[in-house]
Amino acid sequence: MKKNNIILVAGLVALIVLAGIAIGTNIIGSKILVRTANKDFQKDLEFYRELGNHFVEQGKYDDAIAAYEAGLLLSQDKDMMNNLAVIYYKQGRYSEAISWLKKLIELEEGNPSYHYDLAVNLVDRFRNSKEQSLDDLLEALKEYELVEELEPGYAYAKENVEALRTVLKLE
Repeated sequence: MKKNNIILVAGLVALIVLAGIAIGTNIIGSKILVRTANKDFQKDLEFYRELGNHFVEQGKYDDAIAAYEAGLLLSQDKDMMNNLAVIYYKQGRYSEAISWLKKLIELEEGNPSYHYDLAVNLVDRFRNSKEQSLDDLLEALKEYELVEELEPGYAYAKENVEALRTVLKLE
C-alpha cells in the first residue's frame, strides 16, 4: 500500500509541475494543452478532467489516470470514474476497472450502463487473466439480468444472459 501511495504522490507532484508549466505557457511543444481561468488550478476539477482527456487523446494512459485520480480528490465525478474504468479496461486491468464501476453503481444504482460494463469486465477478467473465478461469471450473469430488468433491450444484455446461462449450464 505504501508503494501505491508513493507512486500516487510522485505522479501528483509531476502532474502539478506539468500543470504549472501548461498554465504558465498554455503550451507543451506547439500544442495547447489545457486552459483554465482559475489561477488556483489545483482546486479546479475541470482542469484535471481536461488534462486527463488530453492524455487519453495522446495515448498516455498512465498520465491520464494520474490526472483523473487527482481530480477525484476534489470531487466524486462520475465521468472521471467512468473514464478510469474505461482506461483500466483497455489496459486489461480488469480488477481496477471493476472497482471503479462498483463505486459508480454505489452512486447511481439504476444506471444500466454501469452494470453492463461491470458484467463485461467480470467476463473479460475470467477469460483473459489468471484471476479466473466462477464467481465472476455468476456475478456477471446477475449484472446482465439486472441490466435487462432496468432497461429491456439494452445492448446485448439478453443475449449475454442466455450465453452465460448456457456456459454455466443453468438452463
